[in-house]
Amino acid sequence: MPFDPERWLEAAAVCCIAIPEVDREALLRTAMNRAYYAALLSFKYRIEAAQGAGSVPERRTHEAIYHAVGGAGHTFMDSYRTLRELRRRREAADYVLGGGAPSFHDADDAVRKSRWLIQARIKALPDAEFRRLALPRA
Repeated sequence: MPFDPERWLEAAAVCCIAIPEVDREALLRTAMNRAYYAALLSFKYRIEAAQGAGSVPERRTHEAIYHAVGGAGHTFMDSYRTLRELRRRREAADYVLGGGAPSFHDADDAVRKSRWLIQARIKALPDAEFRRLALPRA
């Protein structure tokens, strides 16, 4: 059985806890990164379960999923907004290294939102909704 990306949320939650001798900022940035990837790859696995292996392109995977979910209409609107927010936070955590560090609240909120997205939307919607997502073909 393949790895369930939702399990990254367990690691992300641990990264929200202060660990002696481990840089706090690095932990919080890692939590935000894993929260995003847990949701993104949960979408990928669910789409491929509904549309077949390889239906999500190997190149530009993020963009393909992002645009498919964003263009799917009302059923996926809150999922799209949440994924977009998680992506924005992940990009800031990964690439904006100057200025303020992420806070515990930021990281914990990303983990909670990712968990909600995976459980209440990605795993809860019927396969038919995922079959109608339009993805670019290679």
